Amino acid sequence: MTWQPHIAIFKKYLDEKKGSFAINFAILMPILLAMAASGLDFTAYNQQKAAMQSAADAAAIAAVKEATLKGWSSSIANSIAESVVDSNYSPTNAGTNYHKVSSLADQTNRRITVTVAQDHYPYFMASVFPSPQIKVQATATAAGSSNICVIGLDETRSGTLKLDDSAVLSAPKCAVYSNSNAHDGISAVHFSKLTAELTCSVGGTQSGSGNFANDPVTNCPSVADPLASRPAPSFSPVCDHNGLVVNTRGAVVTLTPGVYCNGLTIRGTQVVFAPGVYIIKDGPLTLAANADAYGKGVGFYFTGNGASFSLVSSSALELMAPTTGPLAGLMFFQDRTANEEDFTLFSNKASVMVGTVYLPNGNFIIDTNAPVADKSAYTAIVTRTLTMWRQPNVVLNTDYSATDVPVPAGIGGSSSSNVRLLN
Repeated sequence: MTWQPHIAIFKKYLDEKKGSFAINFAILMPILLAMAASGLDFTAYNQQKAAMQSAADAAAIAAVKEATLKGWSSSIANSIAESVVDSNYSPTNAGTNYHKVSSLADQTNRRITVTVAQDHYPYFMASVFPSPQIKVQATATAAGSSNICVIGLDETRSGTLKLDDSAVLSAPKCAVYSNSNAHDGISAVHFSKLTAELTCSVGGTQSGSGNFANDPVTNCPSVADPLASRPAPSFSPVCDHNGLVVNTRGAVVTLTPGVYCNGLTIRGTQVVFAPGVYIIKDGPLTLAANADAYGKGVGFYFTGNGASFSLVSSSALELMAPTTGPLAGLMFFQDRTANEEDFTLFSNKASVMVGTVYLPNGNFIIDTNAPVADKSAYTAIVTRTLTMWRQPNVVLNTDYSATDVPVPAGIGGSSSSNVRLLN
């Protein structure tokens, strides 16, 4: 019996199987490649969608924080949302179609919905499937109302808000604003640190790594001076004091409200300001060497040439604004018609400053190596410019319920804003 015919038949069978496999493989290869390409495109699609969603979430939160300060306007919300999305999202596979951002403000329910849309262009399957559009939404809401701690009013200056050296500005439950449209409207450089619930610049910011605790928002709409309609106090044209210098070392002196012409200087003396309004006219309020000043229910109004304050490093200040009257809630109020003046705080003992500093034409300069306002229930600053040098640690609290000093309208609300995403 010979096996030759059987071997030939078996070889023929194998040859046929190999041919069939090659044919089948050739048929399946495009399908397998298409599946792999589709998988890669699907991964890229999901990555792009996740990046868009993350940017939309950040934009909705920022827009709601802005709305609690500026009102529930869809146009303002959209301006903030566009800025935040542009900062947080880098389009991929977008071809020639850039992403589109739209916002809808719902004042009744205190929420803002941000929509981000963009066409997706597949890497591999563009010729097979049409380009799908990715659309994501994020809705954020706010409970309570937000607070303002700092507004820099100057609209053109570089460093309208400026932190240098090792200056620290801590405002964790309120907003810090610069109305300057300069590219460095807010400047935080060297070892300085700015912490705020919301940091907003009409123009841009200048900083290094780590100078901002939270990413600032740029291209913000300007915030109106919340005290612009606050009436100035009326006062007699007759001077109660003229160029008064208090220098009675070792004694405690009580000063009373009135019109202090050509400035007021306190040196080497402990002074108690009786409650009321002090008009500082045509000269500065100066706390010179070893001057200690205390006042509860006290407000200062600065008017005329050279009207400002200068608090030297060895002086001490403890001040609480009036609870009633024309300066209710205001520690310092500069005449809106006054010339630009420098108001300097060099004091290393200024931990209690309860109320609002309002210097619409003033350059508030804080140059000290100590905490400022850290033991105050609340402190707010509305000024033309704010500059901080050396090592001050300015703490702007918002514990409004801990004091009888009222919060001026437009500065703060009853509680810190609680912003959260709904989806």
